[in-house]
Amino acid sequence: MSSNSSNVMANTINVREWTLFDKLMYGGLGYGAFCFPTDFFKVIITIFFPPLGEVLNILDDTITAEFPYVSWECMKKLCQYENIKRLVYSFVLTALFYVPGLVYTLTGIVEQEQKIPTSTRSNSTSNFDNISNDISNDISNDTNEEDIETNTSNKKKTLGRL
Repeated sequence: MSSNSSNVMANTINVREWTLFDKLMYGGLGYGAFCFPTDFFKVIITIFFPPLGEVLNILDDTITAEFPYVSWECMKKLCQYENIKRLVYSFVLTALFYVPGLVYTLTGIVEQEQKIPTSTRSNSTSNFDNISNDISNDISNDTNEEDIETNTSNKKKTLGRL
């Protein structure tokens, strides 16, 4: 009977009737698939020590899966002025009561995940203006074509009366 009840439990877990809380509290993480977000470990490391999370954020694509994991390309990327500035900010803000450094580093992780460079953010309003101008020009062109058609039909009517 216990094997039958375990099969029922496995079936309810596989059908996704259990929440993550149920799986943690009553067992069941071994059933089915359980996926972590891509930045899960980066966020955990950032919570423990924000500057190390900033280093992982900077070296995101340059770390290799083979030994040695860190190459000269990683060192070059770390020694760039912009990246050194981010690391120093993270260290200083972490030294100021921990929470500001944590917020700064987590914000950097979110921005990198969304792939929004800072230069694009500052130009976003001008891009919006360009798009809205293009739309308004298209609308005015459409109305101009309609006006031309109505004007030509009106001219034909007046010519027909003469």
